[in-house]
Amino acid sequence: MKNLDYQHPLTPDWRLPTQINKNGMLSFDTSELPELTNVTVLLEFQYTSSSKKKMGHIEMSHPYMTPEGREHQQYYEAGQKGRRYLNLSQFSDLASVKLKAIDCQMDSDAHLLFFTNPSLEQGPTLIIAPHADDAELAAYGLYAKWHRNIWIVTLYAGETLQKLDKQYIPGLDDNMETGIQRKAAIRNWNSMTTPLLAGVPENQLVYLGYTGVTVENLLNEPEKAVTYGVGQSVNPTAFRRLNRISLSNDLVGENSPRAMVSELAELLTRIQPATVLVTDPEVDPHFEHRAAALALAMAMEQSQYHPRHVLMYVNHLRGIRDFPYGPEHTNTALAPFFSEYQKIKHVKVFSHHLSLEEQKAKVVSFDTMHDLKANLKFDKKLKRWWKEKRFGYGYRYYGNHTYFQTHIKAAEVFTVVEGLQFQQQLLQTT
Repeated sequence: MKNLDYQHPLTPDWRLPTQINKNGMLSFDTSELPELTNVTVLLEFQYTSSSKKKMGHIEMSHPYMTPEGREHQQYYEAGQKGRRYLNLSQFSDLASVKLKAIDCQMDSDAHLLFFTNPSLEQGPTLIIAPHADDAELAAYGLYAKWHRNIWIVTLYAGETLQKLDKQYIPGLDDNMETGIQRKAAIRNWNSMTTPLLAGVPENQLVYLGYTGVTVENLLNEPEKAVTYGVGQSVNPTAFRRLNRISLSNDLVGENSPRAMVSELAELLTRIQPATVLVTDPEVDPHFEHRAAALALAMAMEQSQYHPRHVLMYVNHLRGIRDFPYGPEHTNTALAPFFSEYQKIKHVKVFSHHLSLEEQKAKVVSFDTMHDLKANLKFDKKLKRWWKEKRFGYGYRYYGNHTYFQTHIKAAEVFTVVEGLQFQQQLLQTT
């Protein structure tokens, strides 16, 4: 049994000591309970798995609430114990909530953590997506709800093609150069059309199409042009014909860290977003996802514009491919992270709830993304069958790609920092 605590540096607005009694009811001082309107509520508790192989889960019930789908279930790691978080944000009456631990145990000592939700009505929201599909994976439900006020900027071409038989359309191109350009063009199309399903205005979708911008060259060689990964005959401007706004690098097409940061600064100044969503530079290990966060901090410094809040999301984890845990439509909370943060010192949490219909709309958005159309080999089909036969989790498998299982959940969860704090802490410690 591995003893691993989640290490998020949480700073809740209220923290309330709580006991979980033998019947699974929460016992706390009700006079200390804050108003549960526009609040994210997490239960911090000590979790112990009962199985080395089967995930444990908590079932939540309330006498006056009927769960929609499986939103009353939240899954956790097999073969582990330690500090974990249960998302209780959907409940307005915590004293009547009953918890049932299945294939796991919960210690009786716990804490309720309360975080005031950021107001997305205060101004425009800018979603920074490193690649086509990152915005949808992390926040399709959120951006569909506030679609009129949403801007989405996609930074990278996402052109990487390992070999020709990995093309989206088998046999379409017979050499790597054209295959790579085709993939970049398709991902450009995906990023500029999928948000239209949610009602995001087309003039609020921006595709930059950079390649090769990393944390290292952002810090050490920001002005040096990077060889364009899509091909020598093209540059980022080749993929901007669907943009409805003009940017400073449109004519030059320079593929450099400096150019990407400058255009992000230009967008911050133009849009004046109250909220910005970006990949978490602490938890998400993807090298371009980390670079996206650093580029945002640099753009804030250059533009001297700071959003009220930065919401950070996680689409990749090091060594973990099945988070958010559990079958489709279940609940979720914070991503597993077992090390101390190196840059961001304090975070709050925002949980955005999705109805069952909103989750199904998110499935449709995934289905429009070519990069999520995975082929399923026989051995993987066999593993899925055996997993279900052995554990009976009840997966629906809407699509072959793992994201169709992991990211169709009843909540989209973000860590939150103030805009100026995000810039200062990220730049002071890089």
